[in-house]
Amino acid sequence: MKKTILYKAAAVLTMVALALVITVVPKAALADVTAITFSPTSPQTILVGGTVTVSTTLTQTGTTTNPTYTWSASPSGVVSLSSTTASSVTFTGLTAGTATVTVTALDDGDVANSTPGTTETYTIVVSPMTVSPSTSYLAPGSTATLTASDYTGTITGWSSSNTSVATVSSAGVVTAISSGTATITATNTPAGGAPTQTATATVMVPTVTLNPSTQELTAASTTTSLTLTIVNGGTLIPDGTTVNWSSSNSAIGSLSATSSTVSSGAATINFTSSSAGTNGTTTITATVGGYTRTATVTVSTVQYLELVGPTNLDATTRTGTYTVYLRNADGTIYDDDTSTVHWSWSSSYLSITSATLNDSRSDMENGQAQIQLYARYNTTSSGTRLYVWLNSDYDERIYHTIYITGLSSLPQTGQDMTLVYVFSGLGATLLVAAGVWYGIRKKRTAA
Repeated sequence: MKKTILYKAAAVLTMVALALVITVVPKAALADVTAITFSPTSPQTILVGGTVTVSTTLTQTGTTTNPTYTWSASPSGVVSLSSTTASSVTFTGLTAGTATVTVTALDDGDVANSTPGTTETYTIVVSPMTVSPSTSYLAPGSTATLTASDYTGTITGWSSSNTSVATVSSAGVVTAISSGTATITATNTPAGGAPTQTATATVMVPTVTLNPSTQELTAASTTTSLTLTIVNGGTLIPDGTTVNWSSSNSAIGSLSATSSTVSSGAATINFTSSSAGTNGTTTITATVGGYTRTATVTVSTVQYLELVGPTNLDATTRTGTYTVYLRNADGTIYDDDTSTVHWSWSSSYLSITSATLNDSRSDMENGQAQIQLYARYNTTSSGTRLYVWLNSDYDERIYHTIYITGLSSLPQTGQDMTLVYVFSGLGATLLVAAGVWYGIRKKRTAA
């Protein structure tokens, strides 16, 4: 009986205590997140393979319970996140670029009130590796050392896009080979498992040309220009650089100056042939920035002969007309009406077609003369030569090679007198023989 009373009393006391708690003890408020702050502050710059740890501090109303976090980064691939739900996250740079990090924090009050919590953003810049100097101007044979910067891990290699222009060693030492442009690439294996990255620099080996490389002057006191052109001169051959000029043969002409300066990547000089029209050749040399370029100028004011006509004669084309021209150095015909033209050929293969037709063959008229020849016999495989010269200048003669084929062994139409010569010779031989025979017979008869 006593136990029952005790149990009832305990139950009553418990209910009274609960009632007091409910009615007297104040209720704790649910927490809401009102702000998020970061350490270190935004923005942060890291290298590819580098890291930064970002911690959060929440500003809340009510009593903090167990806040939750949601992290993300955009665009993907710039950084990686050690966690998407922790209060503190470590970011690793993957590729060069800018990542916008977003974090949302929620507490029980946000959940109870169905509010989205508080969202803040954070900026992480992943800087690229660099190679310096970014552009180099080198003369052939010269070297420069390139340096890679802003990277983690190790440089695993150097390469050149055009080894005919420039090569590069494993230590980044570039050697210029010849004119042109080459891209030098450094390859890096970053720390932290980030993908391989590369960085480039440009090497320019200037192209220097002197044009025209050859030319001919055909008159006295004639001026021509030569231009030195520089491509990719940059800091090696900038505008204002002095160009030194020289000529190897001052007797045939002269340069307008012995030096000039580069302007807009070019320098021009004039060469003038002498007033006497002295013939010869000179080498024009231009030197600038360690480069030497040459061009050839020829002065030729003397006339020359040219002989033209058919090269092949046969049974069908037995007759050929050959013309000799007296030309100026520039190829135009020199108007000569006074010179005497001399012709020579092997009479066994050729003859003139007609003395009347060819009576003016020795007279130069308006700078030219003609002869018409007839093919008599086939030539050997080496052919026969037709020579021509003017006045007494036999040593200045020129020739034209003629090949005769397809003729019969005996002379043909137009060569009939040859048969007369043959039969006349036979007849004379017979007469002599008959006379000798007659003399012998007469002597025997007299005896």
